[in-house]
Amino acid sequence: MSSLTKFFAELLSVVSLMGGAGGGDPTANPNALLSVGGTVAGLDSGEPLVLALGDTQLEVDQDGAFVFADFTRADAPYEVVIVSEPPRLDCDIEGASGITEGQDVTDIDISCSSNATTELFSADRLHQVRLTMTLEEWRAFELDTIRANYSINDASGSASPLTSFSHSEVYRQVDFTYLNADGTETQVEKVGFKMQGNTSRQYPVDQESEPNRPRRFAFSIKFDEEFDEDESVYACIDANGTPAAVSGEPCYDIVGQDLAEYPEADGREFMDVEKLRFRFNRDDPTYQREVLAHELLNAAGVPAARATHAQVNLVITGTEGQTLYNSALPQTFNMGVFTMMEQIDKPFLKLYFDKNGYLFKTGAPGNLAEPDASDSDCDPYEASTVFYNENFCVIGVEKSDPESALEWLGEGNYLNPEFVNSNINGDGVAGNVSQFVPYKPTYDLKTKKKSLDEARAALQDFASFVQTRPTAEALAERFDVPGFIKAQAMEVVLGAVDHYVRVANNYYLYFNEPTGRWIYIPTDFDYTMIDVTGPNCAVNTFLPICQQILNVEAFTDLASTTAFDTGMAPHWAGRFFYPNYPPILWEIVFGAEGSPNSDYREQLYSQIENILNQHFDWAVLAPRLQERRERLDVAITTTDAADAETVLGQSECSQTYNPEEIDGDSSDFCDVNRASIQRFVEVRRATLFEEILQQ
Repeated sequence: MSSLTKFFAELLSVVSLMGGAGGGDPTANPNALLSVGGTVAGLDSGEPLVLALGDTQLEVDQDGAFVFADFTRADAPYEVVIVSEPPRLDCDIEGASGITEGQDVTDIDISCSSNATTELFSADRLHQVRLTMTLEEWRAFELDTIRANYSINDASGSASPLTSFSHSEVYRQVDFTYLNADGTETQVEKVGFKMQGNTSRQYPVDQESEPNRPRRFAFSIKFDEEFDEDESVYACIDANGTPAAVSGEPCYDIVGQDLAEYPEADGREFMDVEKLRFRFNRDDPTYQREVLAHELLNAAGVPAARATHAQVNLVITGTEGQTLYNSALPQTFNMGVFTMMEQIDKPFLKLYFDKNGYLFKTGAPGNLAEPDASDSDCDPYEASTVFYNENFCVIGVEKSDPESALEWLGEGNYLNPEFVNSNINGDGVAGNVSQFVPYKPTYDLKTKKKSLDEARAALQDFASFVQTRPTAEALAERFDVPGFIKAQAMEVVLGAVDHYVRVANNYYLYFNEPTGRWIYIPTDFDYTMIDVTGPNCAVNTFLPICQQILNVEAFTDLASTTAFDTGMAPHWAGRFFYPNYPPILWEIVFGAEGSPNSDYREQLYSQIENILNQHFDWAVLAPRLQERRERLDVAITTTDAADAETVLGQSECSQTYNPEEIDGDSSDFCDVNRASIQRFVEVRRATLFEEILQQ
C-alpha cells in the first residue's frame, strides 16, 4: 500500500468512527439538507400546536410525527421552540436543541396534557357543590340586596329599574365544598360569594311561601377574595354609627357586618380557576340549552367559556337557639341544578391564549359604532371627584358599590341613624338619596386594571378606526376576522340573539398583544335554541307590543331566520332590540345587502355548513340530551328552593322545569308558543341549508 493510499484509508477510518459516534452516515454530504423533527402526544383540542425552528414555523394538529423537512446542513446547531400551545393544554418539550451531527434529528419529544379545569368542567356527570355560610352572613347578603338600590340613576344617566333596583357586588363569605369524581371532598374555606346578573337579580328569599325559603338566583364564587373591602357598607347603624340590628323596614334587624381580612387567599385557585359562575337556567325549562351551547362553541373552536351541570346545596349554620324561617339551625336547602360556568378572566386568557392582555366585557348597547366609544375627550370616572357626570367615559372599570358609608351617603349623613336607616333611594328623589351611584361602563375592563389609561386609549383608538369603516382586509390587520366569522356562524346557528348583532351585548373584546389584534369572545348563552312566533309587527302595527321603543321581535322567529337577507324570511342583521347604532363589525366584514363582501360571506356559509354537518344534527344531539335528562331529573324535581321571580314580562312557563321541551310536542307545553330543542334544530338546519344551496 502506498503512503498516499494508507493516508486516505486512515482518514476514512477516522471519519467512520466520528460518524458512528454521531449516528450519521459515513458517506453523508456535509452540504446535504437535513430534517429536524420528533413526535407529539396529547393533542386533543382540535387546535394546532405551533412550533418554530429559526424563522420557520410549523403547525401540528394531531399526535404523531412532526418534521421541519430539509431545514439545515450537517453539523449545524438547532433549537425547536413552542410558539403557542393549543387552548387549555400545557406542552413540555425534551431534546429540543443540539447539533445535527450529519444526520436527521428525529428524537424531539413533545408531550401535551390538560390541567384540572378539564375535570372541573367535564359534562359527563352531575357535579356536586355545597356552600356553607353562617346565619349572620346569609342575612347580611339579604340586607345588601335590599340596600343596594340605585334605581334613581347611575353615574352617567338614567338607570333601568329592571337592572338597578339591586346591584350589590359585595362579597359575603362561605365555605365551598366540591365532591370529586372519586367520591372524596375538597373544601376551600372563606371564599367570596355574591349574586350575579342584570335583569335576573332579585331578592334571595321567597317571602310568599310558608315557611319562607331561599330563591334560586345566579351567583359567583371567588376563591382569591381577601375580604379587604368594607363589607358593612350598607349596614344600618345605632346612635354611635356602629352597624346594628334595627327593626322595621329596610333594616329588618339585620346586622351588616364587616369581615376580617383574609390575606391567605391572595392568588388562591381551585382546580386552576379563580372564579366560578353559577347560572340558574333562566328561560330554559329543559336546563339543557346553555351547557349544550357552550359545548358546541368549544367543539367548533370558538374561544368561549366551558359549562357543565352542578347541583348546589346551601347549608346555613347558627349557634344554639338561632332559627331561620322559624326552624332551628343548621338547615340545608337543595338549591337545584345550576349551569356551572368557567369565568372569562386572567386564568382563562392564560389557558387559551398563553397571554394576559386587555380584556373588556361589553354590555348593551355597545357595538363600537357609537361615538362615545371613540370619544377621547370623555371624563375618566376614576379621576373624578363627583359621582354623576353624563360625560363619563363609556370605557372604564365598573364600580357597583361605594367603598364606605361615607362615600355612599356623604359627610353630613353617613353617621346620622335617621338618614342611614331610611329607605335610601327607594322613594325616588323625593326621599333620602345617596350621593354615590354606580358607574357601569359599556366597556368594562376586567384585566390589567392598573393600566386603565393605556387600555382605554387602545380601545378608543380601535373604535375610531372601526368607525372610519375600513375595508374588511384593513380591519383584518387589527381584528381577528376569521375568529369573528367562526363565532358569528355559531351564534347564527344557535339563534344566540342576545349578542353582538341584534342586542350589542354579551361579548368580550380581548387585545392579543403578540398578534396586535382584537379578538371577539362571546359569552352568556342562556337564550339559545329558543323559538317563539313573533307578532309580525310589519303587518300588526296596532299591537301594543309593536309600539314599544325596544323591539321584542328581535327575540322571535329565530329558527327560520336566515344569515343574510334572502327576501323570504327575517335575517340575522334585520332586527335590532335597541334603537342603537348598527352592528358595524358585521357590516364591514360581510358588507351591506346592496354591496356584499362575497368572500367573507362564503366563509360564513362554510363555517355554518361545517357546524351543521359536524355538530348540529339531532341524531347526534338527541342521545346526549336524553342521557343528561335522566342524570338531572331527580336533582331538579327535589329542589327545595323557590323558582326565581319573572321579569321583563316573562311568563312563569320559562321558569318551570319541563324536560318534554327537549323533544316533545309544543301543544303540551306550558307555553305552546315555544318550540322544542329538537324542533329548533330541525327547522334551523333546513333554513340554513336551503339558504346555502341558493347561493
